[in-house]
Amino acid sequence: MSHLRDLKRRTNGLLADLGTNAYEVAGALERAGVQGTPRSNRSCAVAVYLTAVMGTEPGVRSVAVGPCSLVVNLVRPRDARPAGRLVVQLPKPVRHFVSGFDAGRFPSVERTPIETTVAGLGPARAVVSTR
Repeated sequence: MSHLRDLKRRTNGLLADLGTNAYEVAGALERAGVQGTPRSNRSCAVAVYLTAVMGTEPGVRSVAVGPCSLVVNLVRPRDARPAGRLVVQLPKPVRHFVSGFDAGRFPSVERTPIETTVAGLGPARAVVSTR
């Protein structure tokens, strides 16, 4: 099996394992400790999860999630130059999760800004990263 086919098969398996509906997907991501940013292709909860799980794959540079599919950006292992993209269709439960996540229906996996006070400058907004 070619490397790209194997990567696509494993990506499809990871997505299918998240659940059979949007609420199961949200629960799986929450149990995994994932938080993401709505309406952000690379910081969506699903993208954060896949990047964390697939990040050790030497040919994977980044993952971007859209409403119906995701793109795995690839690099050449030897010289780390771009080597193309692998497009994977999202299963229905994950598509429904992404839609609901972008609409704010799953706050348990949403990165939330926290209030901080900067010395003498009053309240400031900051986003806490899960990395």
